[in-house]
Amino acid sequence: MVRKALILAVLLPFGVGLSGCASREDIQAERVAQQAAVEVEDDSRCQAGAAPGTAEYDACRQGLANQRNKKAEIIYQKQRAFDRTLGGLDDL
Repeated sequence: MVRKALILAVLLPFGVGLSGCASREDIQAERVAQQAAVEVEDDSRCQAGAAPGTAEYDACRQGLANQRNKKAEIIYQKQRAFDRTLGGLDDL
């Protein structure tokens, strides 16, 4: 009885830990959902100023995409700087 309880106590954290892991499909589905949400938000922001298909609408969408890319680049550079602070990652 004690042996079974000990085995259960040892294996239970592994079972709980593995249940929290996301699969590749879950991660991909989350990325697709986030991208779709961004597209809808960008579309609604740009439709407020211009009709879809016009030059103003296209410029608005391109501007939002550029802002997002700049922000992503800044986040990436900050992560690299932090990794370099930890040491050993200068060759990235």
